[in-house]
Amino acid sequence: MIRFRWRAAASAVVASLWLVCASTTSLSSRAPLTLSLVGTSDLHGVLWTVDGRGGLDVFGGYLRNLRDARARDGGAVVLLDAGDTFQGGVESGLSEGALVVDAYRALGYTALAVGNHDFDFGPADRPGARHDPKDDPRGALKARAAQARFPFLAANLLDETTGKTVDWPNVQPSVLVHHAGIRVGIVGLMTAGALRATLPINVRGLSVAPLVETVRREAQSLRARGATVVLLATHAGGWCSQFTDPDDLSSCDDSSEIFDVARSLPAGTLDAIVAGHTHAGLAHRVGGVPIIQAYSGGRAFGRVDLRIDPTTGRVQSSRLFAPQTICVAAGEVDTTCGDPANPQAAAVQYEGRPVTPDAGVTAAMAASLRRVRQLQATALGATLDRPLYRSGTWESPLGTLYADALREQLNADVALHANGLGGLRADLPAGPVTFGALYATFPFDNRIGSVTVSPAVLEEILSAALRRGRRGALAVSGAMLEVDCATEGMRVRLRQPDGSRFPADQPLRVVGIDSWMSGPLFAAARRPGEEIVSPQSSTVREVVEDWLRNRGAMETDRYQSTAQARLRVDPQVTACAGN
Repeated sequence: MIRFRWRAAASAVVASLWLVCASTTSLSSRAPLTLSLVGTSDLHGVLWTVDGRGGLDVFGGYLRNLRDARARDGGAVVLLDAGDTFQGGVESGLSEGALVVDAYRALGYTALAVGNHDFDFGPADRPGARHDPKDDPRGALKARAAQARFPFLAANLLDETTGKTVDWPNVQPSVLVHHAGIRVGIVGLMTAGALRATLPINVRGLSVAPLVETVRREAQSLRARGATVVLLATHAGGWCSQFTDPDDLSSCDDSSEIFDVARSLPAGTLDAIVAGHTHAGLAHRVGGVPIIQAYSGGRAFGRVDLRIDPTTGRVQSSRLFAPQTICVAAGEVDTTCGDPANPQAAAVQYEGRPVTPDAGVTAAMAASLRRVRQLQATALGATLDRPLYRSGTWESPLGTLYADALREQLNADVALHANGLGGLRADLPAGPVTFGALYATFPFDNRIGSVTVSPAVLEEILSAALRRGRRGALAVSGAMLEVDCATEGMRVRLRQPDGSRFPADQPLRVVGIDSWMSGPLFAAARRPGEEIVSPQSSTVREVVEDWLRNRGAMETDRYQSTAQARLRVDPQVTACAGN
């Protein structure tokens, strides 16, 4: 009896050991999971297809095919954006990025890193795309974060009052998500110079913490919370021109910011990086970390496939893909898009299936787009007899209209506009002026700068601008410039509109676009305690809009005829213009 029980017990132990071994063998023999990381950056509000490339609905077709492929093999797709997402395109600008968020929600973004130009809209718009300068200068960005169903990430954006990361709704340093049973941590960063590359008044009271230390700390925290994969979405990037070998960095800018970050981190801190900011391409491994970046304007996306051990959840290997152009029609070469107007054009294939635009993305933007179109069609009550072009031989005709509007509306002595500094982006067509046409010429929320200087100082500043090659871009109101050659080279003399010299002791109140007025030349000339760009300053476009309203028929000769030019240039100047 005892022997039987012993044999039975022994058999049970053997059976249990077999089951454990069999179970272990089954787990360890499971195939690795594929986590496809897709990255975009620097969309700059470009929503539609341009020259057969891009378009958020077309991008949605690529994503659908990739997600289907991962669904078939048990993997997943993580979709990240590395910032500078909203500012640029006219429709996106008029909705302060709401159209992009509509589309990104439909596309299923996992997270978005905040970029420098995502601060550009300033306060949230009131009706008519106008804002109160006294409102929260981060209001538009906060509104987009609140609208999104995915987090905005900004681990190194600090509130100078608290010394801690900003505490805004749906803006956080990092996030932990689950994909295909894998715990994925995502950190968001911006470039060290982010706050110097946007409108300064919108980022007062903020600072940027060092990138490397921030990533190290956030990654460590995410792993402590259970993340087995840690990714970085960062508005900091690099540049490479060749993508055949991800480990060959010979075509790259080896000193780029994101390369420094990847090399400075302890091994194993990050599993992959989605980069941006430099509008370039990356599909390379640096310091053992795969980095992807796909240009700008929504014309391409980056991708890296991470092979994940299903038992540990950790990355075993990575496969990098060259930036993928988003094509409406296939060309003869894989990297070249075909002509979508050609009825014989082949369908684009991705992941073995034809790419068809995602109608859901278009539908998601419909309501916001209707509001934008209504605003664009609003007539301002002015009519131009001829088009006004943004650039000319020496001065900008459209810029001159802007300068006249600023001087007259603000009762200044002199007003300036420079097309090269936050400049004019479109010509103003003939006929009734609509808000949409005006906005297209200047789709920015730059504010007015104001400074009081002597005629001699203003002459020196404008001389420097012309010597630096601002021909065709400069505009002046309330003054005239005589430009000729002298022994020392090009000579610029400031005069009153009637040709006489300004009295030497006459203070001149000069107004213009903040990006120029707050520059070093004007800053050096300001009076003690004088604030060039006030928090209460109006935007340039709103001042011009108010000036244009109900002006009726307008003759454009005063802005573009040679006889009424504000820059009187001697024909010989070309020979000495470089001096």
